Order: sequence, then C-alpha cells, then structure tokens
Amino acid sequence: MRTFMLIVSMTTFIFTGCHQQKKSESLVIEMTNPTDRYRNNAGIVIERSQLNNPDSTLLPVLYDNNGKLIVSQLDDIDQDGQWDELAFICNFAPNENRTATLTWVTSEKYPTFKDSIQTSAGKESFKQFTASGDSILQEADSIGLGEIAVYSNKATYPIGKPNYLLISEGPVRRIYGIDRKESKVSAGRIAEMVTIWAGHKGYEKEIALINMPPNTLLLTGIKDNVLNQDTTFRAYEYGYVALMAHTLEKKSYYTGMAIIIPDEYYTRRGYTAYKGLNLWYAELKPNAENKVTFYVYGAKEKDNEGFRSADYFEEFIDYETLYIDNPIEINLVN
Repeated sequence: MRTFMLIVSMTTFIFTGCHQQKKSESLVIEMTNPTDRYRNNAGIVIERSQLNNPDSTLLPVLYDNNGKLIVSQLDDIDQDGQWDELAFICNFAPNENRTATLTWVTSEKYPTFKDSIQTSAGKESFKQFTASGDSILQEADSIGLGEIAVYSNKATYPIGKPNYLLISEGPVRRIYGIDRKESKVSAGRIAEMVTIWAGHKGYEKEIALINMPPNTLLLTGIKDNVLNQDTTFRAYEYGYVALMAHTLEKKSYYTGMAIIIPDEYYTRRGYTAYKGLNLWYAELKPNAENKVTFYVYGAKEKDNEGFRSADYFEEFIDYETLYIDNPIEINLVN
C-alpha cells in the first residue's frame, strides 16, 4: 500500500482561485474551457482539502444551472478509508464559462449513479482496455502500446511481474495502481498509477521509480505492424511530443495508436527489436523526483469510421494534446 501512496502527489489540478468555506454550506464551482474547441467529457478533479468542509460525515453532490444532478464520484486515492478527490465530467462549448452548485448531503441521501465506464477489471484485461472499452493492445505478453521497459547501463530490461490494485472505480473514472519489483536491475521498485476517464479513448500513466539506480531511463512504445512500416512524430510548441501509428489490423480494420509525452520527460525516439517484436520507442528520463507521466491512446475504425483515415486520427491526437495542455479551469466561490 505504501508504494502506491508514493505516487499520489503526482496528480495536478488547475485552480484560478479558491475561497474556502467556513461551514458546511453550498458553493458555486466556476468552470472555464480555455480552448476554442468543443470539449466532451472533460475530466475535472477537486481535492477534498480545497472544499474545507468541517463536517466530515457529509458528502458533496453537484447540480448544473438547471438543477440537474451531475454525475460524479469520490475517490480514496491514498487508500486510508477517506475520500480525497471529487471527480466529474462536463461538456463545454468553445471558450464556454459554466457553473455548478455543490451541496452537502448525508451518506443516506447520496445518489447512486449508473456506471459510465464499460471496462473489465483484472491484470490481463487491464492491458486491453481504454475508457470506452476498446482493446488497444494486440500482444498481452509484449511491451505493447504504453507498456514500459527499463533502460540502464546501455541495456534494456523488461520490468518485473506486476501486482495490481484497483484504487477506485465509478461512473466517471477508474484508477489502477501497479507495483513492480525490479529484480533484474536492482532491488528497487516501479509504481504506476493509471487513470481512465469515461468517454475517452486513452489513459494517463503516472510512474514513480523507487530506489532505482541513478540515471535509470524508461522506454515505452508502439509495436511495429508489417502493414505499417512507419510512425508519425509530432513536436508541439507548447511542450509535448507525440508518437503515432495508424495500422491495418488483421487486414480488416484500422487502429490508431499514440503516446503523448511532456517535453520534460522525453529524450529521444528510435526503432528496435524487443522480445521478438519490432518496436517504435520513446526514451523517457524521470524528473528530479524520479517520476514520469505520459498518455496512451487507441482508436479503432470499427468504433468510429473516421479513424480509417490516418489524418483523422492524427488530428484527433493533436487536439487531445491541446486539451492536456489546457485543462478546464476551476474557481470555487462561496
């Protein structure tokens, strides 16, 4: 449990301002879409500490301007038995400002929401899902899309056997912890936290290297497909790179795969043979806290005919990168 708690601090939130409450009363949540694009199922997280509710027995419930209940969930990220984060999703028009009202209710009056994430739990199925339930990996025993390997002393090592922990699941998002002991390189550990939002075709992967040798690097990538001999690489001016591939699977339908990486972690890209497969990879350098974050996407033609086009998929990733760089801005007002 302690291993997973080490990566809790990796999650960040955007607040343009916050006026904390002095008692358990309703408050207004002001939300702004800072982009000129429509945003569907935009994920929003508010920390419990930002709400400052003196009555710990009450739970927060959200309503829109029309008094309609907003689907949300409460997540116990550090697994101490108390919720830490309020998570919900909203749709936004370009540059739209929206508000929601937060009220407090007893546990008996807390609403029950129908699950929005249609995915399967378990260590094998974990490698197969995105938030929309799509299978985006074709080789469960390979490094696969978004899987990682250790690069140390000019050699590549597969990471240790994973231990999975379902941290939270609900109608809005699902969070997994993955703990791996690195016996082939050192006695250190690699802890991962994967967050999957409803209505999204990808997930966020946050990684912490614990007691690993200095200068340890990570590799992640996209396996090569003989029907697609190349990948597309994008370097965005606002601080991200993306590695993309558009492949014909089983000669029947196209799948787009991508990895979005913040500049602070990205060092280089290349092509190599690994575990019997050919792999387009990106090399990642942990920050001063020995942590790495990146984003993994998979989109299939059979779910959206537009993804038959490589240009369509690449434009989709361009906009996803824009959204990552421009999260919904939140302001809490009494």
